[in-house]
This record gives sequence, C-alpha cells and structure tokens, in this order.
Amino acid sequence: MSATDRTRELRSLLFRLRKRVKPLAARHAGAAPEGTDAVVHELVYSFLVWEASVPLATAALNRLRAAVVDYNELRVCYPQELAGLMGEGYPLAIERATRMRAALTEVYRREHGTALARLVDLPKRDARVYLEALEGVPPFVAARVVLLALGGHAVPLDAMLHGMLASEEAVEPESTVADAMGWLERTLRAKESEEAYLLLEAWRKRKVQKVGPAAGAKPKRSGKAQN
Repeated sequence: MSATDRTRELRSLLFRLRKRVKPLAARHAGAAPEGTDAVVHELVYSFLVWEASVPLATAALNRLRAAVVDYNELRVCYPQELAGLMGEGYPLAIERATRMRAALTEVYRREHGTALARLVDLPKRDARVYLEALEGVPPFVAARVVLLALGGHAVPLDAMLHGMLASEEAVEPESTVADAMGWLERTLRAKESEEAYLLLEAWRKRKVQKVGPAAGAKPKRSGKAQN
C-alpha cells in the first residue's frame, strides 16, 4: 500500500470515529491540585495512560493522589508500592511504576524539585527532547505531555494504539511504534493532532470497556518502540 493510500485509510478512520465516538473532552484528569506543578501532573497521568486507557488512568491517579501528599512523595515510593496503589491487574504495573519513579527522580535531580514549569517557556522541540531524555519516559508519554500540557505538535502513540491503527491499515502494520508516530505527525497538521489523538483515546476506551480493563489494556509489543 502506498503512502497516499495509507493516508487515505487514516483519514477515513478518523472520519468514521467522529461519527461513532466523541473525542474525550478532558485533556487530563482535571486541573493539577493546588501547589502541584501542572506539567508534572500531566507527566504522571500520561504514564498511567500509556499502554492502558484514560478511564483506567483516571481511577489509578485518584488512588495515587489519595495515598500520597504530593508527587515528591510519589517519587520516593517503592515500585511495588506504586504498582499496588494503581489497582489490581493494572497493565505493566511494575514496569510502569519503575519508569515513573525513575523519571520523577531525574526531574528532581535536574530541577532541584519536582517541577517542570520551565518547559512551558522552552521551544516545543526542546521541551520534547528534554522529556524524551528523562530516564524511563516512553515516547508516548513525552508526546502526550507536549501535546496536552505544552500545546505542541505531537500524536502520542503506544503499542496498543499502534495495533488498533494497524488493524485498520491506517498505519504500516510492520512499522515500529516510533516510526508510525513519526509518520502520523508528518501526515496530520498541528491543528489536527489534538482532535486525532483524543478520538483515538475515545476509541481505545470503547475497546477496553468491551473486553474488560485488564484484558483490554494488555498491549501488543511492537519492535523497539517501547523505549
């Protein structure tokens, strides 16, 4: 299939999704709690959405927020403790907790605090490079923070979303997640990227609800793209 045909399939899918689902209205799990850095709030939430879904992430974030005072306390929790707080059967719980803890620890080391507010004033490309360089941060998480917290051009894609798009021939099935995400960002204009991503998350929400949280959130690994 040519690139032109693939683009046609992608746009046809998005057109159908606009008729079948409503884009998720919420960009994140509510505003950052008072005294909490908004970019770090989005970073933590994006870690929970990665290879899961927005409803699962929202429930997990509520449990985490009820158990810790702030994200600095979250940073020093043991991975097993974090995984337990996410909820029974949460997908990739130990890996997710280990990555999140490593990223927050590096933020603290770099910024002398659990804060990323200065990224708002950086060029979007520089902010994305910064986020992608943090230990443990998957490309999906960095892209989601850039798109929803910083207003940059990105189309967050993880293995689960990649598999869904590949099943519709809307991305090259043999591509890595990283390659497919790059192609989506070249194909979709900046002003289209947020709606497209939120449509995909609404689509994922429906799929997860049909098969149940644990099964629906189980990702299909795809090549080297997991970071």
